Amino acid sequence: MQAKSAPATETRRAFLKRIALGMTGLSAAALVSRNIAGGQASDAGLPGPGSIFEPRQADLRSHWVQRLSRFRLR
Repeated sequence: MQAKSAPATETRRAFLKRIALGMTGLSAAALVSRNIAGGQASDAGLPGPGSIFEPRQADLRSHWVQRLSRFRLR
């Protein structure tokens, strides 16, 4: 006499766990393959010195003085 096989029922928690592990594996594989195959510098191609988009030193200094002025010694 043959034993009847029970239908495979999967809980929602097990299903979500398998999906999360699969997505994690895909993300890790994508990062590894990009690092191996890329071989390119991570330079974002920002404009060089003298560009109109580069902040001036005086502006940076005044920004940080203004930002740090909140922290006063009492």
